[in-house]
Amino acid sequence: MKNTLLATTLVATSLLAQPAAAVDFDVRITNLTNGIYFTPFLAVAHPDGSALFEAGQPASASLQAMAEGGDIAGLAADVAGLGATVVENPAGGLLAPATSVTFNMNTDGTTNTLLSAVAMLLPTNDGFAGLNAIDRKSTR
Repeated sequence: MKNTLLATTLVATSLLAQPAAAVDFDVRITNLTNGIYFTPFLAVAHPDGSALFEAGQPASASLQAMAEGGDIAGLAADVAGLGATVVENPAGGLLAPATSVTFNMNTDGTTNTLLSAVAMLLPTNDGFAGLNAIDRKSTR
């Protein structure tokens, strides 16, 4: 089954739809900024109880590396260790203002029920945009 996920400046508008089967869905991220680029970004479907970041909490070393230098490798390794579905750098580099990228994710639909995406904003020294641990059940 194919579902669609539309992300605009890393904000999701719809998410996975089927609870207990493999789910194949498209993710579209559009940069709606005026002059800000997204570094290579990371999109993951991951298990409940995990998150790439928590608002108001200190950043992990992996999150800090992404926010300060655009390095997504540490975050990708963190969630891959949880069995997450990981998509790294689907835009093939920077995502320029007023451009989009669409990519496919296939997840088990049972364990990896949360969606997150992050990218550093350029030019900033530690700013990032993120969609964090959105539950597919809350977006129906």
